[in-house]
Parts: sequence; C-alpha cells; structure tokens
Amino acid sequence: MVLNDQIGFNSLKRKIYERTGLDCSKYRDNYLKRRIEQRMRVVGAASSYHEYYRFLEKNHGEYDSLLDGITINVTEFFRDTETFDAFKTEVIPQLLTEKRKRNSNMLRIWSAACSIGEEPYTIGIILYETLGSGLSNFLISIQATDIDAKALRVARAGIYDAHALKKMSNYTVSRYFDAVDGTGTYRIKDNVKHLVRFQRHDLISGRKFSHFDIIFCRNVFIYFQKEFQSRLLIDFYNALNDGGYLVLGRTETMTGEAREKFLCVNTKERIYKKVGIN
Repeated sequence: MVLNDQIGFNSLKRKIYERTGLDCSKYRDNYLKRRIEQRMRVVGAASSYHEYYRFLEKNHGEYDSLLDGITINVTEFFRDTETFDAFKTEVIPQLLTEKRKRNSNMLRIWSAACSIGEEPYTIGIILYETLGSGLSNFLISIQATDIDAKALRVARAGIYDAHALKKMSNYTVSRYFDAVDGTGTYRIKDNVKHLVRFQRHDLISGRKFSHFDIIFCRNVFIYFQKEFQSRLLIDFYNALNDGGYLVLGRTETMTGEAREKFLCVNTKERIYKKVGIN
C-alpha cells in the first residue's frame, strides 16, 4: 500500500526538493502524504509513490500543481473576525502610543504566508478605519510574502469574487473596492493596494527579515514539524522590533525557546509581544 511505502515517500520528497527547492522534511509527514496522494489520484498515478515519481519525471508541469497542493492555505477577508478586532482595538493603540513616545512615524507589518492577499489587504483596510485622515502622518509598509507564485499573481491583481467579501458590510465593500463591470468581481482600491508589497519568500529557506512592528503568521504552523515551528518563532522574534507583536492562528501556541521571549497579551486570539532578552 502507498501509506506503507516509506522508502518511496522519502525518495519523492528528495526529488521535490531537487526540482523545486521546497524542503519537505520540515512538513509533517501525514500532511504531506495527504496532499501528495491527492495529486496522485488526480493524475491517475495512485498505485505507489514510485509511480508518481515516474509521472513527475515525464510531466514536469505537475510540479507546479503539486506545490499548489502542498502550500495551499484557506484564506478570506477578515478571517477570524475577533482576531482583527483585537488587532484594531488593542494592538494598534498600544503600538501607536509607543511610536509617539519615540517620535517615530514608521509602521512596518509582515503578513507571512499571505496566500492570495486577503490578509494583508484586510490589515490595510483596518489601518484606514483606525487612523482615518491620520494615516498620512505615518510611513506605512505592509510586506506580504508567500512561496506560491501563482497565489501572489492573484494577490497583486487584487480582484476577488463577491463570496470573498462576505464578512464585510456593504459600506466597507463600497469604500475599499470597485466593482468590475459585468464580472461579479471586485478590485481592491489603490489607496489600500499601495500599502502592500508582495514578495515570493520561503519561510523555511528564505532570507531573514528584520525591523517589523507586527508579524502575522496565522494557521501555518500546523503544517510544520515541531522543530521547525520553534526555529521559525525565533526567526520572527529576531525580525521584530523591541515591543513588537506576533499574531498566530487561534489553534497555534508557542514552543521551544520562544516561550521565554514572548509575552502573551491576548490568549484567545494568540497575540504575543516581544520581550527583552533575558
């Protein structure tokens, strides 16, 4: 059976890394197997990992579909509304108070594993709603990254169907989106779009970032091995300014050394604040 073929599975993981640079060893095996076997059934190579290996060798375009399957994330505007409410009413006011004390007008936010862009655009909308006309007093940058090039193309276009906007009021939709005539889709307005810069980036092997005030990395850790979760949390710690905030998914928790480096400021919404080095 496929599930018992660990040798074939390991060979396939190595081949994926050689061809795409995606280090499958950092993902949980059960998750990887589900995603790979889904593609095996789609292409009719479901008898063994070795059969799918041979299929990949003859059909290099399948690597793109496989990567889409492995890196797929469920996303939507204002996903987990309570989390964004806490961001708006707790995190932003505290952060702006600190900014004023330091006489700083720079605000840098990272949306890690941003998929097709709903999260960073949601962040931009909230900043407009919170700061109003005062937004022009700040130099705001939202960096949005993902490993999936196809998802990033959708994100940069900023066009979404009506279902993606279901959690927003008609007022919010009309204020921040333009209807695309005759298509049933909506385009994010330029004032929000210009706040966001999209970039392809692999959380596993990509370069390290720094000097962020807030990092969102939500519902991503569940796909990774515990060891890598711990390492990634330290990367986020190093990427944050002193007193910066990290927002995780509502089912995700701190692991390893990072537990001593972050203070949980909202347990339910998994919002953490960077503390000084002990």
